[in-house]
Amino acid sequence: MKRAFALLLSVLMFLTAIPFVGAASTSFSDVPRSHWAYKEITEMAAKGIIKGYDDRTFRPNNQVTRAEFAKIMIAAADVNIQKNSVSPTFKDVPRSHWAFYYVEYAKPYLTGYKSGSTYTYKPDQSAVREDIAVALVRLLGYDKKYKADLDQLKNLRDQNEISSALRPYIAIALQTDLMKGYNSYFRPQDPITRAEAASLLYRAILDRDDETKVVFPNPEPPKPEPINISDSFSSTELKNWDTKKATGSWGVISKQATAVSDDDDVDHYFLPLSWDESAKPENYELSIDVNVSGTNGLAGLFFNGKDGKANVVFVQKDRVVLGKVSDANKDDIDVIASGSYKLKSSNRLKVAVKGNTVSIYVNDQYLFGQQQIKQEGTQLGLYMQEDAAEEAPRKMTYLDNFQLKEVK
Repeated sequence: MKRAFALLLSVLMFLTAIPFVGAASTSFSDVPRSHWAYKEITEMAAKGIIKGYDDRTFRPNNQVTRAEFAKIMIAAADVNIQKNSVSPTFKDVPRSHWAFYYVEYAKPYLTGYKSGSTYTYKPDQSAVREDIAVALVRLLGYDKKYKADLDQLKNLRDQNEISSALRPYIAIALQTDLMKGYNSYFRPQDPITRAEAASLLYRAILDRDDETKVVFPNPEPPKPEPINISDSFSSTELKNWDTKKATGSWGVISKQATAVSDDDDVDHYFLPLSWDESAKPENYELSIDVNVSGTNGLAGLFFNGKDGKANVVFVQKDRVVLGKVSDANKDDIDVIASGSYKLKSSNRLKVAVKGNTVSIYVNDQYLFGQQQIKQEGTQLGLYMQEDAAEEAPRKMTYLDNFQLKEVK
């Protein structure tokens, strides 16, 4: 814990300074022995935790801004910033602000401001004592370990100056001796100076005799972008598809996908999508255009594929069918549900999966649904029956404009 907070303190002391290069100085021209924080500053300098400026001063009265404070939190928690999938939270800290990623990743430790539905951070204002109290309490996990004793605040003459939402944190900081008041004042809105930070952190962290090893709570990592894969089959190479695991011979004709087979034993043609199956989205939508040229359709989509089995959804002359295929070499289909539908030359088929519920849409109109379809597999893609290509190439069913979209 001391090592982590040594990093915190080091960043805090000299975030905006040009540090003196070389050995740490144990004395500074502007910190005489009579200075109230002389012991804390010089002892930490002797340990190499803090350094002065190139003119051998410490500048104890310099203040630290809230933006700089955010950077301190990131350094203390050793967070690896991933510059993607991060949305702005604060109106006054846009992506163009130098501290944007620091502020966004340090939110679990920081204070902010809310007006209506708008959040601001006020990055150029000075960090104040109540900000430091919140950060230290949350870094140490004290907000989870201790119940706030709000009676601690009754003895403070300036208790009304403490921001309402921060009162429990200040109480915990006081009852654990993490921070202390002075002459019955906590001074919650006083800016933090370099000298005060040195004294505060020395007493709160380095000079404690109850050291225990803790795990810092890291901010929640950025959430991955929702899955969204589409293919209009403009390329004949089927790059988005796992043709090695396909049944039937799949290809692209006039920018549409279709399949044939010279193997009479194959009754169901499957073309699996190449995608990150480990993502396992619970809610997603599959859609495809089923274009008919002289056939009864008999094509659509498959999902929930595993060990040669899959759920299939396909259009035929007068119905849309949801079923299960257990063997590609057998023409059997275990029909689960179906809905009446008059086949058209072009049919937009959509399968919406939400947990164990499956809903079927055709041409953007809800047709039917089915519950208790357990998500057992992650393989999905295009589906055709052998009869759809029985009279190829004169009569064929084609598939176009595929999309897989994760729904939050």
